[in-house]
Amino acid sequence: MDVSESVKYTKASHHFKFNYAQLKDLKVDQFVSSPVFHALGHDWVIDCFPQGLSTILLHESAWFFIRNEGDHENANPTFSCSLMNGTRTALLRNVQEASNIHPFQKKIFACFPSPNSVLKNFANEDGSFEFICSIDNTDIPPNWGSLGVPLPFNLPIQIGKLLESSETTDVTFIVENQSFSCHRSILAARSPVLKAELFGNMVEATQKHIKIEDIRPEVFKAMLHFMYTDSLRCDSETVSEEMAQHLFVAADRYAIEGLKALCEDKLCDSVSLDAVASTLALAQRHNSPRLKNHCLEFMSISEPKTLISWMLTEDYVDLMRNFPSIMAEIRGKVDNK
Repeated sequence: MDVSESVKYTKASHHFKFNYAQLKDLKVDQFVSSPVFHALGHDWVIDCFPQGLSTILLHESAWFFIRNEGDHENANPTFSCSLMNGTRTALLRNVQEASNIHPFQKKIFACFPSPNSVLKNFANEDGSFEFICSIDNTDIPPNWGSLGVPLPFNLPIQIGKLLESSETTDVTFIVENQSFSCHRSILAARSPVLKAELFGNMVEATQKHIKIEDIRPEVFKAMLHFMYTDSLRCDSETVSEEMAQHLFVAADRYAIEGLKALCEDKLCDSVSLDAVASTLALAQRHNSPRLKNHCLEFMSISEPKTLISWMLTEDYVDLMRNFPSIMAEIRGKVDNK
């Protein structure tokens, strides 16, 4: 077998990372396209219709189309596609001969439908998901493309496996009755506070077992997961508002800015009159101008009667007692309404 024959039967996977936040507002018949990639001697493009097509009620599903950018008469590829969010993968059903339902007609080789909800369910904490297109009989190595967000090249997944397996760990943290084995170098790279503790002149630098106070085990576990993988995950299916608050405090304590920003996003999205006082106090206590301003803006658009009722609650009294200076800021926002 010569070189050309051995390459001919190579299977390549082309990964394209989509940002769900940029797709969810698209309408039926609107789409985004991947960068052009080369395989089997041809140029290919993947089109994503997140809300589907109006033709024969295809708006009930999201659709991914693989089309040829040039002359496709000699191309005879086999496609398989799936969605991945770093921890889960879903194989998409292959639908051939889809040219009659797509505006690019004969250049379509395959299309893959998926319920609209799947895209949202497969989005990572940063709002992204990957569409993986595997092509048999490709004639070049894998080609990577991106749609506005950087590709991880699986590094977070590979580093995360070190935490799961506890291989080559050199320090153990004791949180209440639970132990967490970690790698000093990874923690130091992610947190300047831990870097000072683990490699500086502090007593922790010489200890193999370090006890952590004032933090819950599930919060510490979620924080470690972020430090190793750059993604947010906890034992429950979703990150609750309470968990986001605890993680926000932990992120501020250890100066993990990426985690703090993710928690700010979660807390901003979940602000309500029932929680705005505690969230505002959290923002004040842990120096988050963004979260604080979001709470003040939320108050400024609330109905006056609702605000008056809120100002009579114990939460508001506690907020004023602990942060009296914030009264002027609240009044300024409300007066400018």
